[in-house]
Amino acid sequence: MTKLLNQKEACDYLNISRSTILRWENEDIITPIRTKGKHRRYDLKDLEKLIGKRYVHSKSKNCLIYARVSTKKQEKSGNLDRQSQRLMEYAVKNKFHIENTYKEVASGINENRKELMKLLSDIKKKEIRYLIIEYKDRLARFGFNYLNEYCKSHNVEIITLKEKDNKDLNKEMVEDMISIITSFSARIYGSRGGRKVKETLDGLEKEGENN
Repeated sequence: MTKLLNQKEACDYLNISRSTILRWENEDIITPIRTKGKHRRYDLKDLEKLIGKRYVHSKSKNCLIYARVSTKKQEKSGNLDRQSQRLMEYAVKNKFHIENTYKEVASGINENRKELMKLLSDIKKKEIRYLIIEYKDRLARFGFNYLNEYCKSHNVEIITLKEKDNKDLNKEMVEDMISIITSFSARIYGSRGGRKVKETLDGLEKEGENN
């Protein structure tokens, strides 16, 4: 009788990461079975055939992927997932080996982003050659050059897929500023005060868009 494992069980069985099993799928090393609900299932017999085999990839193409949006609203609308998917598709198409993917919702002005800190730590610890982002401001709204120099010092090249449209850039900068002002207002006036300030700023933003 065929025994099927879900993705986590398959990764645990092979002792590999999720990014590795997805990469193996793209390289036709392993082919999952799709359920009616479109979930991946892996035949245990197929996994057993992989035990002991080595799929060596050149470390010269190792990369990390970083995706970021400024607001929860952008995340809920699917912007973060789509951004991450575009970056992964670029990496796969250009035969990069994805070591890890970082996704977070945070202001580009915030220097204490959890996923960004993990990324910088991994650049220091691992043999990474490339960092792939969509726009420079996805990594940092200000101070990109400092982060670029940090990456260079660890022999990591930052690849940006395209330049940001000025209209979109200005809109996101406004959203970042609203986020910061709301945060400070909440600390000073409490959560209700913070919400009230945010509602006022959102109203002013919409008014500006209509004018």
